[in-house]
Amino acid sequence: MHTAYAQQPIPLNDLSAFTTKSDNWKIVGSASADIGKENALTTTPGKGVLACIHEKGKYGNQYELISNFKHGDLDIELDFMLAKGSNSGIYLQGNYEVQLFDSWGKKSAKYNDCGGIYERWNDAKPEGEKGYEGYAPRYNVAKAPGLWQHIKISYQAPRFDAAGKKVSNAVFLSVVLNGMTIHENVEVSGPTRGSLTAEDVAMGPIRIQGDHGSLAIKNIMINNFDKQPGTLSDLTYKTYYGALSETEDLSKLTPAESGKADQLSWEILKDNNNYSYVYTGHYNTVTPGKYNFRMQASGNSYLKIDGKYIIQPEWKSNTDFREASAELKPGDHTIEVFNNKKDGWMRPVLGLWIDGPGFREVAYHTKSSAMAGGSTDPILITANNNTITRSFMDFRKGEKAKRTRVVHAVSVGSPTNLHYTYDLDKGTILQVWRGEFLDATPMWHDRGDGSSRPRGSVTLLGDDMFLGKSGSKAKWATDTTGSGYRPKGYVVDDADVPTFQYQAFGSNITDYISVVNNQYFERIVRVNNPVKDLVARLADGDKIEKVADGLYAIDDKSYYIQLSDKNVKPEIRSTNGLQELLVPVSNGEVKYSILF
Repeated sequence: MHTAYAQQPIPLNDLSAFTTKSDNWKIVGSASADIGKENALTTTPGKGVLACIHEKGKYGNQYELISNFKHGDLDIELDFMLAKGSNSGIYLQGNYEVQLFDSWGKKSAKYNDCGGIYERWNDAKPEGEKGYEGYAPRYNVAKAPGLWQHIKISYQAPRFDAAGKKVSNAVFLSVVLNGMTIHENVEVSGPTRGSLTAEDVAMGPIRIQGDHGSLAIKNIMINNFDKQPGTLSDLTYKTYYGALSETEDLSKLTPAESGKADQLSWEILKDNNNYSYVYTGHYNTVTPGKYNFRMQASGNSYLKIDGKYIIQPEWKSNTDFREASAELKPGDHTIEVFNNKKDGWMRPVLGLWIDGPGFREVAYHTKSSAMAGGSTDPILITANNNTITRSFMDFRKGEKAKRTRVVHAVSVGSPTNLHYTYDLDKGTILQVWRGEFLDATPMWHDRGDGSSRPRGSVTLLGDDMFLGKSGSKAKWATDTTGSGYRPKGYVVDDADVPTFQYQAFGSNITDYISVVNNQYFERIVRVNNPVKDLVARLADGDKIEKVADGLYAIDDKSYYIQLSDKNVKPEIRSTNGLQELLVPVSNGEVKYSILF
């Protein structure tokens, strides 16, 4: 579904976009939370971050924040940071709450955990039954307190008829938390507990809870679907049969059938193969802007608007989709859809979806005319016990970086739902994630390409050497050149937890990674007889900040590195526009934790 065309940021230079009756909300430049201290959030002056500093135990709706704009159908996404033990929520239309909660480390999540759709409430019901209809997230992918988390909510408002009677319920089309879809198509029969109004409304504000603890929010983007979609009218069709070429001049042929239609459909046909048909009609638009077209058709097809190709003539199978965009002015546009099929093995299909400025994707075909895209039954690997899987692993560090393939990747899964991938060629942890273990479909389906994919909320750490020599201002070594690196595989203990082994810089090295408290990874790297000036690089990123003794926030607070030995003095080194966290390996051991 396209949603990028009409996104609007809510500026956080002041509080003018909101109304609040309290002084607990303010605009700040940055925020930090103490991972070990309940409800401790600190801020620095500036702009761009919305902070709620609130003492626990003081409840009341005067502490909440309400947007000055009202909405119906809406996409909203934002970054949020919770203090330890904090609790908040985003209410769509003021009435339907998606929970924000410090759920870090919980193995399973309930409706009142982070990303949950809060329950409804009826005081007339007996004790124990007053709360109903809460929806837990599919997975608990909540990050640690003080880290920035990302949530995106696609919401469809309830519908009302001309008399004001509700004809359909509100629907959470999707909720995506930290990159993982945790809800899809969840219908709510009415406002959740603590709603602004007792009954459903057609329009209402965004409301953010502020009376259950401290939090910070930034990068609020909204997409308000408040515009009328384009309409298809005066639709007529002509059909032709026989062994026709896709380039046949149909104007020289007599159609077998012709007629009028309300929607596009291949089911006007008398035969399932060796046909051509062409639809012509008008597409009327109200709002100027970018319109996105998505088409599915068996065989050769094209789409023209105002006589110009939007989707070029091309052969596709019946499970393929093609997409294109065009800038359209308000008013009437001619539309032409052509399809020719002479592949008897393929069933007919025709689908056309359009989205545009201020409206969600609309289907302009009959339901029975299109079909689901060609998907493969997934081949999934679960980690009900400690599980080790070798495969290729593709990764991209940064949106603009090239995709890279790690060919000797070992992914280690745990029943705690915390997993990681280790690169045997570098002695480094490539990525960590929370959620399910691996999708091995690319590796095992058909001939396969040998790769697998994480099934969770991934934090990418990078794929450079873990160990190196200090004293050099040059970029950290990304490969094993000069290190004498030789992998020695791994050994597993009685619980099937691996210890990785390799040689580098003339030393034998062991690398042991374990899960602590269902929350984070601890890593112990031991180096026998370390050479002079040997250092380990624990992290790199755009920004590394010391947030407490031994605790460092990496890449604008996307994850933490915590040193086990507070006496170790790390160096934050800047090189090539990045920062690196380096520690000496003088005593032959590096021990630290990755909190995410």
